[in-house]
Amino acid sequence: MSDGSDFEGFGDNDMFQEPEGYFPPKPEPKREEFARQSDLVEPGTPSVLRVNLLGSHPLWGHYLWNAAKLFANYLDARKEIVRGKSVVEFGAAGALPSLVAVCGGAQKVVITDYPDADLVENIRQNVEDNFPAELASGAVVVEGFKWGSEIEKIAGLSGNEHRTFDVLILSDLVFNHSEHTHLLNSCRQLITKPSATSRGGEAYVFFTHHRPWLAAKDMEFIERAESELGLKAERVVEEYVGPMFEEDPGDERVRGTVHGFRLSFPAES
Repeated sequence: MSDGSDFEGFGDNDMFQEPEGYFPPKPEPKREEFARQSDLVEPGTPSVLRVNLLGSHPLWGHYLWNAAKLFANYLDARKEIVRGKSVVEFGAAGALPSLVAVCGGAQKVVITDYPDADLVENIRQNVEDNFPAELASGAVVVEGFKWGSEIEKIAGLSGNEHRTFDVLILSDLVFNHSEHTHLLNSCRQLITKPSATSRGGEAYVFFTHHRPWLAAKDMEFIERAESELGLKAERVVEEYVGPMFEEDPGDERVRGTVHGFRLSFPAES
């Protein structure tokens, strides 16, 4: 009978260890530099924003999406949208639009994404790299946020007595059809309501139909925002910038076009 010496090392599971190089290497984190249009750069604000991105992530937080780039330029050219206001971004990933909101003079910017440590820490690093003073002062806050829950936590970060935000940013999120209800509930509770002194807040929803055959499902978010939240949808952008992924199926023109909507409360007659 064996005394066990024939199985030396079994307890360490050496026989189950994959050889070196068996798995492909994990993609390295990367950095993109977003050059703002020179005529939009105000004194004291950076002309180039540094955006760190994860090497990979199952929630697609490792890309600087076309919709985010186009909205960043749109917002930079219309700084009045955020100047002196409270801003929250959902599903921020690299958080480029929020960084541009800081450049535009927003009073408070709350940047959120799914409460995953890697995602949240990467956003915090982006703020630290571009606006360390604002991060230290609390003018910019980074927080994990699962849409539809923990809304009170995010509301408490708004910096105003209403616990709501003047501007909501949703960049390339509507492709996630199963989350439309949670996103709409988050918008409903966090957008500033009309009052005697305010027309109410607004939400900017920029996206691409990455799966052209599901474009109608993407648009359901806009339709539901109107029918369920009482917001008015105004198309503000429709621009072809090229597809994110050349190899994807479907009409390239559709996959390469960014659509932008402004959702706001109708003016009282």
